[in-house]
Amino acid sequence: MRIRPARRRLLQHLGCMCGMLLASWAATSRAIDLEAAKARYAEIVASELARDIAPGVSVAWIVDGETVHAAGYGLADRRAGTAATADTIYRAGSISKLFNAVAAMQLVEQSKLDLDAPIEQALPEFRIVVPFPDARPITARQLLCHRSGMIRESPVGGYLDNRQPTVQATIASVADCVLVNPPDTKTRYSNVGPTIVGRAIEVQTGRDYFDYQQQHILGPLGMASSAWRMNDALRPRLAKGEMRVACGNGIYCYEPAPEFELGTLPTGNLYTTASDLARFASFVIGNTSGSQSSPQLIKRESLEKMLAVQLTNEGTGFGLAFGVNRYRGHKTAQHMGAVYGFTTSIVVLPEERIGVVVLSNADIAIAPVRRLSDAALDLLLDAVRGQTAPKPPQPVDLNGEDLAKFFGDYESESYWARTFVEHGKLHCLLSGQKLELIPTGPAKFLADGRMMAQSEFEFQRSDDGTVGELKAAGQTFHRVDPSKVAAAPAGWQRLLGSYGLRFIPLIVSIRHGHLYASVENEYDYRLTPVNRVTFALPSGMYSDEQIVFQEDASGNVAGVVMANMYLPRRDD
Repeated sequence: MRIRPARRRLLQHLGCMCGMLLASWAATSRAIDLEAAKARYAEIVASELARDIAPGVSVAWIVDGETVHAAGYGLADRRAGTAATADTIYRAGSISKLFNAVAAMQLVEQSKLDLDAPIEQALPEFRIVVPFPDARPITARQLLCHRSGMIRESPVGGYLDNRQPTVQATIASVADCVLVNPPDTKTRYSNVGPTIVGRAIEVQTGRDYFDYQQQHILGPLGMASSAWRMNDALRPRLAKGEMRVACGNGIYCYEPAPEFELGTLPTGNLYTTASDLARFASFVIGNTSGSQSSPQLIKRESLEKMLAVQLTNEGTGFGLAFGVNRYRGHKTAQHMGAVYGFTTSIVVLPEERIGVVVLSNADIAIAPVRRLSDAALDLLLDAVRGQTAPKPPQPVDLNGEDLAKFFGDYESESYWARTFVEHGKLHCLLSGQKLELIPTGPAKFLADGRMMAQSEFEFQRSDDGTVGELKAAGQTFHRVDPSKVAAAPAGWQRLLGSYGLRFIPLIVSIRHGHLYASVENEYDYRLTPVNRVTFALPSGMYSDEQIVFQEDASGNVAGVVMANMYLPRRDD
């Protein structure tokens, strides 16, 4: 049927009106859903802050490249009673690595950096001892995705060094160190690796790193409240970070976080806000019609390469700086950060075009930040995409007799564990970190605490029916029979004590006849003796590296070299 022009114009007008009404209804519907989501999230945050792990948090939600929610909860400064806001300044920690990788990709597009050429082509000054005769060259790609075999920290400017050296001095200190693994043979997280790429950026552009970042990334994104070094303009809004410091014998003390710049600046020194990081998340998601402006820092195909797992056949792992994972079946591009007094997270679901930023002013508050990030993702997926979150596993009731079967001491290749009941609930000290174990079956639990969120724990029975093993933290723990524990060598007594900086000490102790070292206020790691003064670190934060005790002229232990960082002995 042919339609006359007048009728056609009328139908077009009606269609346009219907379209506008539908769009308006959809926008109003989403706004209503988001208001309900925001209210529910405020309740979740209040419950999380009541655990008293983090004083405050700032968050941002991003949908289709647009910030739809940005707010602060709790306190940015506990002592002063200052409230956290969306524009409170936090230290971003390792989220910095994402910006570093974007800068590297800018140079790749300009043919100033080849990801697969020996890194010496872009950074001729770089040196490290390579003990592997058939080793492949170290490349920028390997350094950015943690496949280079590089040491975790540098002797100068590493995480346990508060002297604030330059990036150049930090990289120069690596020259006498030994590569831990052959390049492209093992994924090992490193703060030195991406810093080497950051130094290459300085050399290839002829500019200080923070100046380059300001002009080519922070400035174009409109991240006006972000900087790579603290300055007078941002300082009044800086949240006061809190440190939980290991004091020995399982005791932790709380104190204000120190404020100094890292020598590994490209991998962990960014200061930013939730609102500013939302702009970066929008860049990762990409623009759509009507979304807030987000410049094209790099070509979209370059970004897609960054969000692909590198140098392995695994479905998840590291892309170029981004952690590539899955959440409820959706691909995620993400990274967490942990730096003195702060814990942070950014998660983007690129296919669903949503993102969440969570920043906190508590040291190593990994589980609270993850719980709040997951809760925000669940609410957004439900409100914006109509994807209701699956119901969590329901707790089961276990009586005191049931729980008593799990009491005792356990030990794995890396950690020790002790289970006990407190206030009628099963708890676990996992190498010094306290967890509540929530039963979901006769021998299955979900662990929650400061370091773990909904982590699976499963006890295994021996042939005689008693509980003999615990599967947790990716390892198998065997039950310890105290009557069969061999005494530790007498010579180890002189090694015990505290080493390094007061606020992030290395504490050496003995448990179950084995030597342990508490590292970075996190876990006690079980050490394996190599010789009288050298001990291998286990799988974990410093996999494949060593601790070497240093003796003075009188034979007394004066300090340790822990994974290439020298830590003097502390008298206290």
